[in-house]
Amino acid sequence: MHFMKRSFIITLILLFTAAGFAQTDIPEDISKVATRAGQFLKMEVGAKAASLGGAHVAGVNDLSALAWNPAGLAHISQQSFYGTYTSLYAGIQHGFVAYGTKISHSDYLGASVTYLNSGEMEVTSLRFPDGSGEFFYVSNLAVGLSYARKLTDRLSIGATAKFVHETIWREKASAFGFDIGSQFDTGIKGIHLGMAITNFSTKMKFDGPDLNIDVDTDPTYEGNPDTPARLNTLEWSLPLVFRLGIMADVMGPRSELIQNQKHRVTVYFDGNDPLDNVLRFNTGVEYSFQEILALRAGYHLNYDTANFSAGVGLNLELNNMPLNIDYAIVSYGILGFVNQVSIQIGL
Repeated sequence: MHFMKRSFIITLILLFTAAGFAQTDIPEDISKVATRAGQFLKMEVGAKAASLGGAHVAGVNDLSALAWNPAGLAHISQQSFYGTYTSLYAGIQHGFVAYGTKISHSDYLGASVTYLNSGEMEVTSLRFPDGSGEFFYVSNLAVGLSYARKLTDRLSIGATAKFVHETIWREKASAFGFDIGSQFDTGIKGIHLGMAITNFSTKMKFDGPDLNIDVDTDPTYEGNPDTPARLNTLEWSLPLVFRLGIMADVMGPRSELIQNQKHRVTVYFDGNDPLDNVLRFNTGVEYSFQEILALRAGYHLNYDTANFSAGVGLNLELNNMPLNIDYAIVSYGILGFVNQVSIQIGL
């Protein structure tokens, strides 16, 4: 009873903290879209998460947790390495690599790198609408250090500190961000809860040589020289997101509904509320046979493009070392299908 009470209080504290972070001065009749920088931080990391429709905050148990919910880092039992790659629409490439290790019986440490690259694009302007012959690219990078701790056998918490850097042509901007999360096994019919606040940050402002311009301060007067000037850019925070999720085994060895030692069916449901968009929902279902082969499907609700998703996972051993391979395919409507592959060695 004491444990349940303490866990409930911690949960409430995180909820009210998130609610306070989510306050905004933007009027309700004005769209919040495009009011944050670092949009690549909202992309789904990991094929398992993507195949479940992004419903992963309560159930994440691999190193993709460093992007979703750092409390999930507490599920690893030894040193682990993780990598995932996504070939997006329009030639955009997105990747994530991570390392995690157990440093004591209840403490865990991890590090991660997330990147996105647009590929080479030709510069266009009013003078050269078909291309100037110059080329540029957009690249994004986030480097994070994470810590998780098991407070009890049912409750874990975690946090991530990260450095975020963006480059557009010769202009650059940087910021520091912070994530916090928790996972809680309720002990009631196999239900697990998870919550995370991601991308609480300082502000970033683009700066670079292309902001230097020459301005005619008096167009009505002929012959006056142009004045050197500099364009001023605004400061933007990272895209703050609050996620709350639930997962439950409706069938399996741990299920209180349908006991089965070979087959497992788990359902997932998340709500995520980004500060720069509308409230959205994610749902997924996973079937696993003897924890070796997993089939997954999911759906994104209230998203602009993403909708159906599906995938498969294999849990194998390589020289007595756990090897997990996951694949996902996600429909982005008119943008087409996106494939993602993830590999983790060790667990």
